[in-house]
Amino acid sequence: MLIAAVLSAWLQYGADGKPQARAVVDAGPCPAVTIDRREVAMRPRAGPSSSFPDVVCEAAVPTDAHDIRIGERSLPAPARDPRTIVVLGDTGCRIALLNVQSCDDVDAWPLPRTARTIAGLHPDLVIHVGDYLYRERGCPPLAHCAGSPHGDVAAAWTADWLAPAAPLFSAAPLVLVRGNHEECDRNGIGWFRYLDPHDATACTEATPPYAVDLGDLRLIVFDSAVAEDAGVEVKREPIYRRQFARVRALAAGASAAWFVTHRPPYTNEDERSAMDDALSSFELVLAGHIHFFAALNLASLPPLIVNGEGGTKLDPDYSSLLRFATGGLRVEGDPFGSAHFGFAVYTRTAAGWSIALRDPDGTERAHCRLEKRVVRCLNSEAPHG
Repeated sequence: MLIAAVLSAWLQYGADGKPQARAVVDAGPCPAVTIDRREVAMRPRAGPSSSFPDVVCEAAVPTDAHDIRIGERSLPAPARDPRTIVVLGDTGCRIALLNVQSCDDVDAWPLPRTARTIAGLHPDLVIHVGDYLYRERGCPPLAHCAGSPHGDVAAAWTADWLAPAAPLFSAAPLVLVRGNHEECDRNGIGWFRYLDPHDATACTEATPPYAVDLGDLRLIVFDSAVAEDAGVEVKREPIYRRQFARVRALAAGASAAWFVTHRPPYTNEDERSAMDDALSSFELVLAGHIHFFAALNLASLPPLIVNGEGGTKLDPDYSSLLRFATGGLRVEGDPFGSAHFGFAVYTRTAAGWSIALRDPDGTERAHCRLEKRVVRCLNSEAPHG
């Protein structure tokens, strides 16, 4: 019997809020996953095609599992009551018409080094706030990305995420958020094939919000891939209202809840109008989309933290973008911004959460505290009002 080679394997949370093992194999039948010495058959999630010659497999994992293996690969146990959470986003290497990163240079595109550093910290959970694939065009002449695959194909997904993020896969379970780069007309086929938490693999414009319960912390994950950054979207307002009604129901009864999405939700007038009081009980809004780290407090709304510094080319003009991130809402106190590659480590404290901003090699460059729906940061490069 032909045994398929396991190309990649990880543990992520599904849209039912439960952990599941996923594996990418080169061909043939799906392998078994061994859970606490018991073999469980993995089911096919997606078969081969011309653009995706691999096979994607999945299997449900009990929340109390300890020892999880697929072949020789050991997967992390599910997070039960996480004390340390790593958040990053916007990680791919940008190859666009007028904007090209040096994908072969770990200083210009540091995701491989960042992933190794995060794995060495042994976090309880990793949250990715979206945008995985940025290799959307062929590498231009003389750029340091020669031979890079591009487009919504297996090779590009492997180059931008599956291969460089591999150290994370053996270190921590994942919560994966869809970004605008995973829209259907961009890289949606690969997103639904490999990473979307829902059962369906056909690309759809928007997927329903879902909750992940982690001890006394509840994550509400919201698909904002196709939301506009600003302006009026009259045709989408009914969709937003249904989605935020679901958010409100999912958050009910949670002792602490984080709203986790890709686009900062305060930038779009119709989305903000549809929120009503859906976010009133949340402790924090986590987002990406803008390529830097930012922390902002808003009157009567949960604080917003943007974790968009994971690897794609940074947005250095973050003073103006801080204002954009809030959609013109009043910011209380001084906003904090930092345009450096890296990730954030959220560590639970008696009063809330301590947030360390770390460079790709793990060096701490700034520190924040989240307590009672207020985030305060120190060691800013300069004040940004």
